[in-house]
Amino acid sequence: MKRPRKRQLSVFLLSFLDIMAGGFGAVVLIFLIIDHNTMEEIESANQEQLAEVRLLDMRKEEGEKNLVDLREEVGRLKLQIADAREKIENIQKEVDEKEEEVEEIELQALDQSETEKELQSEIDIKEEELEDAKQSREDRRPDTLEIAGTGDRQYLTGLFLGGNHILIAVDTSASMLHNTIVNVAILRNKDRGAQLQSKKWIRAVDTVEWFVAKAPITSKLQIATFNTKAKLIVDDGDWHEATDSQALADAIKLLRETPPANGTDLKGLFELIATMKPIPENVFLITDGFPTTDDSRASRRRTTVDGDDRRRLFSRAVGELPAGITVNSILLPFEGDPWASGWFWALSHSTGGTYMTPSRDWP
Repeated sequence: MKRPRKRQLSVFLLSFLDIMAGGFGAVVLIFLIIDHNTMEEIESANQEQLAEVRLLDMRKEEGEKNLVDLREEVGRLKLQIADAREKIENIQKEVDEKEEEVEEIELQALDQSETEKELQSEIDIKEEELEDAKQSREDRRPDTLEIAGTGDRQYLTGLFLGGNHILIAVDTSASMLHNTIVNVAILRNKDRGAQLQSKKWIRAVDTVEWFVAKAPITSKLQIATFNTKAKLIVDDGDWHEATDSQALADAIKLLRETPPANGTDLKGLFELIATMKPIPENVFLITDGFPTTDDSRASRRRTTVDGDDRRRLFSRAVGELPAGITVNSILLPFEGDPWASGWFWALSHSTGGTYMTPSRDWP
């Protein structure tokens, strides 16, 4: 029997298998390496995305919180805007009301201006008439009294100084001490000498002296004072001749020695005028405002008076003035009586007299 022949191994085949096995191993190794790196990259990418997501969540929460705050702030601003609009509407209403008040005041001022023009026209006419009467009189006479000083003080027009019986009535109440209430109160508490040196009182006496000096020589004169009581400065019951210089000078001297005091009773003065025989045709009333009292029971009980009370006292006083008397009002300055000027002008106008507020350097 034949022995089988030994099979010969091929070197090429073995090498090929080695090569294939080695290649396959390399491929597996490469695959393993590639897959591992991919997982690491995926995990790394996932961590970064997760961090970004968390950051976005945090920003979202913060944004939502800020949104809530903004909504609350918007709500507050809306409330403030509503309050501001309401205030603007209220202010606009007030502005409209004030504009209506201004329009009413302007209309009243216009009416008052027209009234003043009419009154001024009447005053001008009256002054022209009195100026014509003055020019038609005889040449000016010498003064009854000589007034010391420099300059010419006879620059008043429309003031009629005539009449057979002339009464010069001067207010001797405490208000004649000064132009202001505060200074009147101060001077009332000072001694008699300080009161007699009051500039306003000296001016009032100088005014009396001026009228005495300018009175016609054919006239008869008397000087009356009034505060809470009215009386003649020389209470002998007689009228004094304008040519009696000594008697008139003594009366002026006595007046300068009389300090102003107490309140003002204009009614008492007019009642005194009614008792004079004969009654004066021409009265020169030197005062600084409305009366503050009279002899009525209601007035004696009253401790204070306001503007309305003083106007009522003035009206009652005018009711006691006898008919046929010309009243010339000379109103000196004093605070607190804004209506006095018009009422005294009306008194003088209704009696055919003249109203004046003298300048600072007169007489």
